[in-house]
Amino acid sequence: MNKKHSFWLIIILASFLQNLPGQQSDAPVRIIDEIKAHKTGMAVWWTGHNGWLIKYNDTLIGTDLALESDERAVIAPVTAAELAPELDISFITHEHGDHFERETSRMLARDGHCLFVMPSNCKEIAQTEAGIPEDRIQVARPRMPFTINDIKIEPIRAIHGNPKFAVFYDANLEDCGYLITLGGKRLLQMGDTVLLEDHQYLKSVDVLFFSPTEHNTHIDPSVILINELNPQYIFPQHRETFRVTPENRYWTSAYPYEVKMRLSKETQKNYHILKMGQKIEIN
Repeated sequence: MNKKHSFWLIIILASFLQNLPGQQSDAPVRIIDEIKAHKTGMAVWWTGHNGWLIKYNDTLIGTDLALESDERAVIAPVTAAELAPELDISFITHEHGDHFERETSRMLARDGHCLFVMPSNCKEIAQTEAGIPEDRIQVARPRMPFTINDIKIEPIRAIHGNPKFAVFYDANLEDCGYLITLGGKRLLQMGDTVLLEDHQYLKSVDVLFFSPTEHNTHIDPSVILINELNPQYIFPQHRETFRVTPENRYWTSAYPYEVKMRLSKETQKNYHILKMGQKIEIN
């Protein structure tokens, strides 16, 4: 092999190794210092899957935090131990382990002060499997709004899907999404659900967290939803977090780029595919 061919072989090999999953270059940034430093206005951070941290001034809330799962393909950009002293409310949409991750919730309960908002079907699990005290659990029921301090919470119906765009055989009508009003902004975390009229009836959604997976709103229903709600900020989730297999691809793989391509140029300006650990300010 001559020197020219050897040079290009080395370049190709180096590029291949750099992009292997799980290499150090793939590790997300550590975000706890950035979270602590944020004191004014609203910002969101993506921690992977449906896990979001939302901070408005000194109030920090999180949704479906699965930070300690050993099934993750990429480590979380913040640990439950780091987050526990800072978090005020942890929202849980349903009992599946990629959303209600027991170890994360156990650590948040043990080491922190946060309140846990969850569907009624998660309450017993929270107490027996995650050690969450009853006085730190706020049960949410679809279509029954309530407030915590200055935060208005509107639990939204969520109907869990499954492969081949079917509704899950064991779908639980107690599962929730959440429309959260914080700092004058209305943020919709849909949870795991197919498209429902409940979503289309919503008005003035500023921030949308949605899941363009086969078992949720996939591509066309996601486009319908976005065009109906016309949010200022659109964040695809349920992606690029857990190890993908042929059996679980329907929930570990999403189609955020396919959705974006079907949106108008104007709407695409509001569409953000965040990297894990990335922060964006909500204005």
